[in-house]
Parts: sequence; structure tokens; C-alpha cells
Amino acid sequence: MKYIFDLDETLIQSTTLNNDAYNYALEKFGFKSIITSERLTRNNLGLIPSVLLKRIVTEKQKYFTRAWLPYRITLNVEFFDALNGYGKKNCYLWTKASKNRVKSIFKFCGPDKLFKKIILDNKTSFRTSIKRLKALTHSDMFVVYENDDKFFYGE
Repeated sequence: MKYIFDLDETLIQSTTLNNDAYNYALEKFGFKSIITSERLTRNNLGLIPSVLLKRIVTEKQKYFTRAWLPYRITLNVEFFDALNGYGKKNCYLWTKASKNRVKSIFKFCGPDKLFKKIILDNKTSFRTSIKRLKALTHSDMFVVYENDDKFFYGE
């Protein structure tokens, strides 16, 4: 059995820092903050021209990974305990976070030693992602820990 863990809002709680980082970048480029308890994503910024959106996202990522990171992320201790019990050879991180953000989080939180592999995935298609997970884990049997139930029922 293989165990697949999502990063944001599953292993770590990062919405507050994520939203603060987006709002910092938006304000820096002359836009108003977006106040919401939901996680901000690029999809919330659809009216911003793509060239400027790239710059905003880059600035957001810089803010997210600065010194605030270790103080603004909450670890899901229960899942980290489960990871230890399942063993590194059976555990995979599956995330749509950027590679640089994953590295920054691991630098401060240290979970990289708990995973056999980090799987970066856009998670745009349930079927495509599941096929990819099967191929990369070399298994048809796995448990997925993912907080976004819409992903599983969206297709």
C-alpha cells in the first residue's frame, strides 16, 4: 500500500500566509487587497493581464518563502505521525505547489526525509493524475490524503 499526501491544507495549514502574500503583491502593483477566508489562487486574479499576473505571482512566492514562513505555517501533527508509521518507502508528497515553494517549506519544516518522492502535478484532471500516481508509485493500491474533495468529484 502506498500513501499519497497533499501539501497545502493537508500536511500544512498555509492559507493565511498564502493570502497575505497575494495581497502584499497585489498592493505592491497598485491593486486592492482581496479579503476572504478562502484560499486565494491565480483564478481569483482573472482580470489582471497575464504579463502582470506573472510578476504578481512571482512577488507573492518571494513573500511566501521569506522569513515569515516558519512562523506562519501550522503542521498537521497527526499526518506527520502517520507518515512515520507508514515508512518513507511507502509515502509520496503530491502537490501543485511550485518546486521552489516546496523546497522552502521543507527547509523550515523538514518533512522531505519522510517521502520517497515528491510528485509535482497541476491536478487539472482526476483521471490523468491517478494514472500518473499509479505509474510513479508503481502501485494500483494507495490511500490519498487530499483536502480538496472537488478534485475527486469534479469530473
